[in-house]
Amino acid sequence: MKQLILVVTVFFLTTANVLGQNNKSKGVGSSVDNGGGGCFNSSSKIINIGIGFGHRSYYRYSGLGYSYHTSPAISLSYEQAIPNKVGPGYLGVGAYLGYKSAYLVYDNYYYNNNKYYYRHNWRYFLFAARAAYHLDALNFEKGELYFGGIAGLRFQSYSYETNSLDPNKNLYALNSSSIYPVLSLFVGGRWYFTSKVAAFCELGYGVSYVTAGLSLKF
Repeated sequence: MKQLILVVTVFFLTTANVLGQNNKSKGVGSSVDNGGGGCFNSSSKIINIGIGFGHRSYYRYSGLGYSYHTSPAISLSYEQAIPNKVGPGYLGVGAYLGYKSAYLVYDNYYYNNNKYYYRHNWRYFLFAARAAYHLDALNFEKGELYFGGIAGLRFQSYSYETNSLDPNKNLYALNSSSIYPVLSLFVGGRWYFTSKVAAFCELGYGVSYVTAGLSLKF
């Protein structure tokens, strides 16, 4: 995971330097309005559909008979530009929805010489407001770098199942449904293949540490 974060960070920094040099050669700077020529401008409305990788382990115990699994995170976000520029760039605001599931199974339990399993299931939903800043110097016709943050709530649901005949089987339930506040920063990049479709990648924790997918402009 550390190597992946390092690779993505280096990619962002390298691309930022290249884009910055490109925009300087075109006379784009912090004091110059690009006139809507960048890929993100005053009329931009974007939907991001992403799959996330890298996650926090919400249950850290491991041992003989235990297995912990988590699904890739799925996210959907919307961003719309505020018409008037904010400083040397555009501010986009919108909403973020994320989902991920995980389960822990212990299948090495014996009772009256029979083998049974215990399974704990978690589902995570994240609802958040989202804002991203698109600096002119890193915003050109085909691609951009941007940064921002999300603030919202993560809803964690929990269920428990077992086929054990042990009369005390329900004592092993964790009862861990809960609601948590979420506040996180991110940095992202986007590259357009067509005028309406782009690939994007973001580094920052929502329901995963790294998210990649498609951006649709309309």
